[in-house]
Amino acid sequence: MIWVATISGIVVLTACDTGDGKQLQPFDPADYPSQTVPPSVEDEFSIDPSVDFDIDPELTTAPTLASIESFAVTAPWLDGGTIDARFTCDGLGVSPALSWGGVPDGTVEIALTLVDDSTVSDGQPFVHWAIAGLDPAEIALAEGDAPLGSLQATNSFGDVGYGGPCPRPGDEPHLYRLTAYALNQQLELADGDGVSEFLDTIAILSIASTDVSGLYQR
Repeated sequence: MIWVATISGIVVLTACDTGDGKQLQPFDPADYPSQTVPPSVEDEFSIDPSVDFDIDPELTTAPTLASIESFAVTAPWLDGGTIDARFTCDGLGVSPALSWGGVPDGTVEIALTLVDDSTVSDGQPFVHWAIAGLDPAEIALAEGDAPLGSLQATNSFGDVGYGGPCPRPGDEPHLYRLTAYALNQQLELADGDGVSEFLDTIAILSIASTDVSGLYQR
């Protein structure tokens, strides 16, 4: 019979007769110098503090609640006020001068949309303008401007770029919402792509948004 005993976690076999004339010898750790205690998990995966890991800060930067709440866009009309005819089909029909501030941390580019909240076509809002690729550091867009590198969607009129408010004569005032979006990466679309593609992609990449509304009737 073999007797097994443990001492401090080491299994020790006592010498005994196996019954076939052979005798098992007791285990002596000194006979096996290579049988060392394996390293702990901490030792095996410890990080050398002298190693410099190159981490892209853009991948680790996230917007804070404070930075999101400070994001704001300014239009030539007061929020809820009347839109000047200059920016409509009754005037020059040019896009308004805009500015933004309090851009959230992690913003790579700014996108803008102008949507008629009062008109829906085929289940989609009537979109007058969708532009992306705007540098967040520029903080402003001039009247009628589409900066180099920006992308504009084909709007609901079927034109690329801006189409001014143009409600049917006699309608109650239409409510138009101008929204600025902070995107955490570039919009990988082409100039003139459909407005639905723009809106869907903007919704995915947006980390914050802010808007100002305006009224117009004819």
